[in-house]
Amino acid sequence: MSFYQYVDFLLRERKNLEEKLGSMNKAEMIRFGRQLIATYEQSLKGFDDWFTNFYIMEKMDPKMIRDMLSNLIRIGFQLLQYDRDVTKTWYDLEEREKRQEAEAEMKKKSASSIV
Repeated sequence: MSFYQYVDFLLRERKNLEEKLGSMNKAEMIRFGRQLIATYEQSLKGFDDWFTNFYIMEKMDPKMIRDMLSNLIRIGFQLLQYDRDVTKTWYDLEEREKRQEAEAEMKKKSASSIV
């Protein structure tokens, strides 16, 4: 299956895939997540190939380039915002866990010094 056939499959099956997500176990979600990221990377690499190909850029109409950039800004900034938010959530959870472990250790030390 070519990359574009795979993308067509994903686009056709999006609703079904979103529904299946609720019943996937952790390993299936991780595998699916990695497949999605690899697909996105290949798609972005294709855009990069276009932007670095003088022949393509010379022939491409400025309106089409502007439209691509507009969509890349919209999609990319949504991804960047989500990345920032989920990363902050993760760091907050990690910090809270470390703080709780440190407090528990302090309680242990103070309890053992009382005895």
